Amino acid sequence: MAELRPTLHHLNDSQSQRILWLLEELEIPYNLQLHTRVKGRAPPEMKKTHPLGKAPQLETGDGRVIVESLVIAKYLIETYDKTGKFKGDGVKNDWIRDDQLSNLAAASIGPPMILEVIMTVAVRLTPFFVRPLVSVVHKQLRGGYSGPELDAFFKYLDDQLGDQDYFMGTTPGRADFILSFPVDTCTAAGFIDIKKYPKVEKWHARCRERPAWKRCIEKGNGYDLTFKD
Repeated sequence: MAELRPTLHHLNDSQSQRILWLLEELEIPYNLQLHTRVKGRAPPEMKKTHPLGKAPQLETGDGRVIVESLVIAKYLIETYDKTGKFKGDGVKNDWIRDDQLSNLAAASIGPPMILEVIMTVAVRLTPFFVRPLVSVVHKQLRGGYSGPELDAFFKYLDDQLGDQDYFMGTTPGRADFILSFPVDTCTAAGFIDIKKYPKVEKWHARCRERPAWKRCIEKGNGYDLTFKD
């Protein structure tokens, strides 16, 4: 029934793209509410469904609003993945690995990536006469912290893939969906050179070739993570 469909509140150029991808992989009926950034921020109307006004937001069929990508992805897989396709094989690719890699995307990769985002935007927005100074600070932070941290995490991810197509085995799992956003961001914005991590590079290309990914890009309203505008 249409009223029982989940509704995704999706924001352009944001992490909610990975939830839209997951919904397409699940091949379930859902409603999509597109929101567009206003001066780079989520629009005020997103606070109508949740007081924080952030994306993604998922309204469940019974009217509950779930936020945070990790929780939304877990809810969708637990609720709609009846065959266990996206839950790993239960041996090496079990719930512990899934939780560990999913949390790595936010708790560990997040801080150095966000620092790079902030400094990249700061350099762009700073008045031209002080921009060289801010650029020097950014270069020092990248050399002493964010660069080495991101390099260590991406080497770890490269090692974790091993000979698997996806982090959770032969098909994507929650870890793959959640990791897609930091990998997309770091690649598009030039925070890392993905060619230094050949297994991650192949995984990234493999994800982009999935029909569900192509559909989620078509249904969304933009996914530009370059931070150039």
